[in-house]
Amino acid sequence: MIMDSALILPNEVLIVADLRINFDAIGILIGVYTITAGVSVLVFGFLADILERRKMLIIAGFTWSITVIMYVFISEFWHLILGRIIAAVAIGVTTPLSISYIADIISPETRSKSFAVWTLITSFAAIIASILALIFNPVDFEAIDPLPIDEKIEFIILNYPEALHNWALPFLYLGVIALILTIINIFTTIEPKRAAKEKYFKEALEQEEITYKYKIKFSDLKFIYKRKSNLFLILNIFDVIASGLLLSFLFTYIQLDIGINVIDLRILVLILVAGLFGLIVGQFVLAHWGDKKVQKGDLSGRVKIAVLCSILTLPFLLVAFAMTPSVSSSSYFFGTVVVDEVGFWILWVVYSILLGLGLAFTMGIGPNWYASIIDVNYPENRGTMIAFGSFVDTIGRALGSIIGGIMISAIGSISGTIFWTTLIFGLISLAFWIPLLFVSRKDMEEVDRIMKERSETLVPGE
Repeated sequence: MIMDSALILPNEVLIVADLRINFDAIGILIGVYTITAGVSVLVFGFLADILERRKMLIIAGFTWSITVIMYVFISEFWHLILGRIIAAVAIGVTTPLSISYIADIISPETRSKSFAVWTLITSFAAIIASILALIFNPVDFEAIDPLPIDEKIEFIILNYPEALHNWALPFLYLGVIALILTIINIFTTIEPKRAAKEKYFKEALEQEEITYKYKIKFSDLKFIYKRKSNLFLILNIFDVIASGLLLSFLFTYIQLDIGINVIDLRILVLILVAGLFGLIVGQFVLAHWGDKKVQKGDLSGRVKIAVLCSILTLPFLLVAFAMTPSVSSSSYFFGTVVVDEVGFWILWVVYSILLGLGLAFTMGIGPNWYASIIDVNYPENRGTMIAFGSFVDTIGRALGSIIGGIMISAIGSISGTIFWTTLIFGLISLAFWIPLLFVSRKDMEEVDRIMKERSETLVPGE
């Protein structure tokens, strides 16, 4: 199910050609999907603090599988919108459930690292899904690079009529696999005890007869939303607008702006240098650093790493996207620097390194962000707060998709759109990150104290 959005992104050009739509419609499609998933996360995140998570996960699996299998019959844009809405509801169920499961099976000392592993798995899932989607895309993008975007789409319609609906085939195959795995989940998935890995509860909850009975109540909401750390952690919608735009149009950027097939030696170098470096450093080194700071007694250590990452990501990404290469003209910096083949490859490696460093700091935010939300909230509130944070996060990504689609259609430059949104919204988001440094420690100390007090009241049968 995590592969879902990654199946759309590589074949956006085929969808535009197949359904005869513009890229602003693609932005709306991704935006509607993202917002729907966010609303679903919000609703089911609250329910995850009340209901049995195992049953919710299985129902979501069946819903998603059956929906995406039906994509092969889509012939109109509104059919696709409806299908994406239903799939988004199912996807929205899984996010708070996954994080809630992790919180109950992983000790607090290594939570950032566990979220890094979880994010790494989802990232590899997205890569696999993208490769699968690209297998069904036969378009030679390098051959049509000099053409304007609208003429490129017309060329694809005329020259690849039999391949236009290929974008639906990866959904069919993965839908069938997911359906089988969901059936297996019925017999294998278990429901972990809530708060089982909290440092003050671990010993007590290892006893079968003792359970953590606290559950979220509507009266709790006014307290958790008043917590200042929650405010700055969750309401920073600007932090993800640019990344939402980049994620939505990454493959279109590579295909139409850079002008190469995604399965290409240059892209292999880009993935190895930028992708793997970003994943390894961002998801493990920076997440491990956050864990280490907490283990040494700095309760707000993860927050500090997240803030540092949010600051350092800007210069590297801005320079990388300012360098954007063009294969057809063998140039960089929006066509102003023309080079020979050797120079192109040297600058390509530099471009990949800069992009990798920017992605590393970007990816370092997520694990520390998730772990910090857990740190500043009680176990009975975490599903709800993660859900609300994910909801705001998805709204930001949706805005990025919609803004990106409109700007790309208006100015005809994907790289220019990415550069300016990264700069503008990156600077705005810092206004939310920096105050977090001054309020998070107090909230974390309060939660730590209350959890210690609760652990002393646990008795068998409660």
